[in-house]
Amino acid sequence: MRIFNFLGALVMALVPTLLWSQTPAVGQPAAHANAPVPPLEISNDLTGWTSMFDGVSLDGWDGPIPLWHVEDGAIVVRSVEDPPTGSVYLIWQGGQPADFEMKLEVRLGGEGANSGVQFRALLLGEVLDRPMTRWESHGYQADMTNSGASSGNLLNCCRGPGRGPARRDDATALRGQVARTDGEKQLIGSLGDPDALLELWRKDDWNQLHIVAQGRTLMYILNGRLVSVLIDDHPELFRDSGYIAIQLEGRGANEAMFKNLWIRELTQ
Repeated sequence: MRIFNFLGALVMALVPTLLWSQTPAVGQPAAHANAPVPPLEISNDLTGWTSMFDGVSLDGWDGPIPLWHVEDGAIVVRSVEDPPTGSVYLIWQGGQPADFEMKLEVRLGGEGANSGVQFRALLLGEVLDRPMTRWESHGYQADMTNSGASSGNLLNCCRGPGRGPARRDDATALRGQVARTDGEKQLIGSLGDPDALLELWRKDDWNQLHIVAQGRTLMYILNGRLVSVLIDDHPELFRDSGYIAIQLEGRGANEAMFKNLWIRELTQ
């Protein structure tokens, strides 16, 4: 049953990509003049979804406040260069979902801005005399950077100072990859040229992320395009549920802004 769920979800997510790839280039005729390919359409129907952010407060979230705060209807965090802020996390308090879809909009500011959405995450616990470690977590992550280099990557990270699970390099699907791992990564498909997909990232502007976690299959959709898929078949290290967190890391003066955060739990 699980493989059928995966195939169904993959096909559903691939539809926008296939439509995009079939749209004729500017100035080129359609392959079948009598049956033009429909334009790319992204569904914004949120029926059955639950809001994760009320737009005015951080009710339902936990993190170092006022470093995390609300401005103009968005969750905002800013880092400074001296002294360095380090990695900062904000944890959603709405539960530890297993199978779900999540949609949100993200905007990064600063050349070194590095952010992500962690899910099915484990909280690592606070280290004595290091209060910021209270919110550090380890799990799957939809990664993004303002330089774009990591935008679209699915990772398994991040390790706290001398504690927590080690980062799993095998559990990584880079932008453009469909990857499976059972402890050893295997590439089983391509979603397109990674450099071309990088052009989807809008620097210093709002980007829509859509994350799908169903069973062992994880998907990352960026601005309407499926950009990476990870199938985690590891018999021991696979995580089937956990916390959701948003974060900011990187050196220098950077910022991350999040708005329109929605979640919908799925059933297999």
